Amino acid sequence: MNVSAGVEGASAKKPGADAAYRMVTRSADLVEIVARARAAGRFALDTEFVMEDVYEPELCLVQMALPDGVFLIDALTKVDLAPLWDLVTDPAVETVVHAGQEDLAICATAAGRPPRNVYDVQVAAGLVGPVYPISLSKLTQQVLHVRMHKSQTLTDWRKRPLSEEQLRYAAEDVAHLLPIRDKLHARLTKLDRLSWAEEEFAVFEQMPLYDRPPEDRLRRVKGTGSLSGAELRAALDLMAWREELAGRLNRPARAVLKDHLLVEIARHGWTRTEQIRSLRGLNLRKDHLREMCEVLEKSAKQPPAPRTGHRSVRSEHPLDGVLISLLTAVLRSEAARLDVAYSLLATKQAIQGVVEPFVDGGLDKLAEPPLLMRGWRGEAVGRTLRKILRGASAIQVNPSGQRAPLRIRRLASSRPGNRPSAERETADDGR
Repeated sequence: MNVSAGVEGASAKKPGADAAYRMVTRSADLVEIVARARAAGRFALDTEFVMEDVYEPELCLVQMALPDGVFLIDALTKVDLAPLWDLVTDPAVETVVHAGQEDLAICATAAGRPPRNVYDVQVAAGLVGPVYPISLSKLTQQVLHVRMHKSQTLTDWRKRPLSEEQLRYAAEDVAHLLPIRDKLHARLTKLDRLSWAEEEFAVFEQMPLYDRPPEDRLRRVKGTGSLSGAELRAALDLMAWREELAGRLNRPARAVLKDHLLVEIARHGWTRTEQIRSLRGLNLRKDHLREMCEVLEKSAKQPPAPRTGHRSVRSEHPLDGVLISLLTAVLRSEAARLDVAYSLLATKQAIQGVVEPFVDGGLDKLAEPPLLMRGWRGEAVGRTLRKILRGASAIQVNPSGQRAPLRIRRLASSRPGNRPSAERETADDGR
């Protein structure tokens, strides 16, 4: 294809690179670019969209990088993006992104199916280095020694025409992704961590990541864990009504009714406008407030919602805080030793997923091992955590001043049946 035919806009130099980008506004040109990406077996993707003041993200620009060029597709023209969405959902073609969940969510919504064969360089970087998340500009400088010029972070991408500076910015966001991917892939291969990356990338292929059911979304709202079944029913019905109203108004759902107000209304079981309208931060018109009360009245007559997926309220045990702090320190040290980003390895919730069942005596009775004891995390730190919790390993301050501040030592017994002795140590064979 002669990409200059029917493609608008002059070539431009990207900061720190010699490749040109081209603007695409015709569907026929996009079809040919997609065919080239299929032939190459991979491409890099980025998008520019606006979501702060609308119900669903408004896609404005799509950036694609192939091994032989960068293309900027103006999504506000009549160009048909369906071939692109087919490409992103094709398991035979690798889609390279940086922190791509929001970009991929646009694709999943448009295609009605999840992306396939995603390679996120931010995740890959966290598996071979200590920083996650990491900005694209820092990653580009660290991996390629190229300094990016980030000057358009507050651009309203809906406005036309886009300036030359804005277009250069957009092109640079995608131009470096393929070489960064190759450098990180080589590092993952050398460290035998490709399976770790594949496990993390597989998450992008799960549709619930982009289109969560109401019950799952409600579980993520602070304060819902202590709601009764009847209160949960009210909260679910309120959430469904909020989404419908937000769509009508084309506003973000949380701008229509904030999460904490939704929970407060559901908890009290209010159904009358005079009970609700005095809440601080409530910005609903009278007719919308009446709509909400009608929803609540109907909800009060429905059976309570099951607490599926909601954790039962558990009284904190005195050991919880101590063990969480202890394992946090261990995991931070192990992350440093492995040269893996701690924030990718573990979260407080993941640590609680180990500590709480251990304290309650049910760690080995779980239907599925906790996150830190399965998959690549189990391979990296699961055995170490089990030995510490069972008293089979001791924790020492590393006196050598090396990267890891702690050293995990396996305790040896003098005779079978004896308790482990801190005086008799050998190197932990789980290391």
